[in-house]
Amino acid sequence: MRVEGHETIGVSRADAWRGVNDPEVLKACTPGVTRLEETRPDHFEATLELKLPSIHGRFDGSVDIVERTEPNYLKLHIDAKGAPGFVNGEAELNLEEAEAGTVLRYVADVQVGGQVARLGQRMISGVTKEMAGQFFESLERVLTGRGICGALAAPRNPIAAFFQLAWRTLLNLLGLSRRS
Repeated sequence: MRVEGHETIGVSRADAWRGVNDPEVLKACTPGVTRLEETRPDHFEATLELKLPSIHGRFDGSVDIVERTEPNYLKLHIDAKGAPGFVNGEAELNLEEAEAGTVLRYVADVQVGGQVARLGQRMISGVTKEMAGQFFESLERVLTGRGICGALAAPRNPIAAFFQLAWRTLLNLLGLSRRS
């Protein structure tokens, strides 16, 4: 499965680069991440708690930085397993200067299996884009000092999150969404 998109955040590329390379910022801003520890250079052990109305569970795994070109490009390998299934793949992040700050373009090629795979590709793609949107919004807030990251804020109501995801997916299908 391939998921791609882009977001613009109102900070310089240098600040965005520092943020996406700071494990504490990443842990705090990534929805559901409860652990992100660098155990050796460019290798992180991670835990993700997935909570959706139709599926929930914990994934334990690793994230490896396989390529880095400062301040433009980051490539990651992700491998995680848990009761809901498994996720394995790669993600790329490109940072580009823009008038409004920095455009972050992402592409993820992942394989999923188990209970998670039964959600269907459209639902997984929608959940992934929703989580990416939450991450970039949180990253901008923390890097501009306007707030705390989502993981540090009060937990979101999973039913409200599901309806928000369903609404955004519908808008996306109709071509009315601002996200790509």
